[in-house]
Amino acid sequence: MAKTNKTIAVISGDIVNSTQLDAEQFEQLLTRIKQIQAWISHENTTNAHSIIRGDEFQSVVHDIENALRYTLLYRLGIKALGKAFDSRISFAIAAHAELRTSVSESMGEAFVLSGRGLKSLKSHRLIFNADRAELRTQFDLLFQYLDRQLTDLTARQCEVMLPMLQTAQELSVSQLAEQLGIATATASKSLKASGWSLISALNQQFINQVAGFRNV
Repeated sequence: MAKTNKTIAVISGDIVNSTQLDAEQFEQLLTRIKQIQAWISHENTTNAHSIIRGDEFQSVVHDIENALRYTLLYRLGIKALGKAFDSRISFAIAAHAELRTSVSESMGEAFVLSGRGLKSLKSHRLIFNADRAELRTQFDLLFQYLDRQLTDLTARQCEVMLPMLQTAQELSVSQLAEQLGIATATASKSLKASGWSLISALNQQFINQVAGFRNV
């Protein structure tokens, strides 16, 4: 066990209507969750993850300014699999934790806030909490609007946005189109319909506000 007073983020989620997935869909889901966790670890090798029963997942994030981007990776990555797939996600930022080799056995305020938020989700599918009132106040309403936007996205729109989130370096529309093997006009239209510009701006705002708390 390693105690830390530094601020960490914890992302906790589960799959909506997971019992209705057939065996093939469940394998798709499990593969995608592992891919997302690999992406997150690629950005910061100290980040750690768990998967429970295949339909619950959790990530401990040390580069806390990227917590929203990683949350979006989970939500969009899962929705990109098709209409049958979606997730509920709660993420929280807080100081002081007891980190163990097994993420599911780790403890701390961020774990408590994230888990409590996930249990509170009813009609909504995204919630954020923090041990700092200024962060909660600034982002609570914004994330409610973000949740509504994400819920309405098609699988195709989610698929088009994924490459934009998988790297901290911004892709141009032409680079995105080339990567996906589609026309530049098609990529541009999909990004515009998905509200990518506003989602990207919100993510940047989150990065700017949270970065200062990283080593606090």
